[in-house]
Amino acid sequence: MTAKRISKKLPKRAARNEWLAIVEELNQLMANLVSVEEALPPTRKKSAGLDKRTLAVLNEAYSATLRYYSRLLGGGSRDPQWQTKISRLWQEAGRQIRKRDPALAARFRASNTFWSEDVTWSEPTIQKAWAGLNAIRVSANMMDPDVNGVRRWSTFSAS
Repeated sequence: MTAKRISKKLPKRAARNEWLAIVEELNQLMANLVSVEEALPPTRKKSAGLDKRTLAVLNEAYSATLRYYSRLLGGGSRDPQWQTKISRLWQEAGRQIRKRDPALAARFRASNTFWSEDVTWSEPTIQKAWAGLNAIRVSANMMDPDVNGVRRWSTFSAS
């Protein structure tokens, strides 16, 4: 069999969904920070996790994203302005986590094209990202249960 024939029989590798990869990596970072924090004595717990501002920014990005996802799954049309606002919230989250993971933080930048790709806002991506985003929020709440009460963009609405 020639090389040409062999290559035709190999399955094509699926394109990487950058947004899902970022959600997975952030979820792993958060889970790791929680497990480190849980292992520390009570007097050192806060030093292992993320600060209140970072957790608030993550919470706001999460909340805005899921509100928009709910709108899309409910039959609403995509809105580039809301997508831009969501990407900005996640960019701020990236800036906040830079001390913990500079490589991950860099992947949230506006210059990354995944923010404008259709796949980022597609139903299959939404369904896959939902669980990861919820796990991120759970980790944030474990680091600081009061993070839910901190709202920077409480008027954000995707309706």
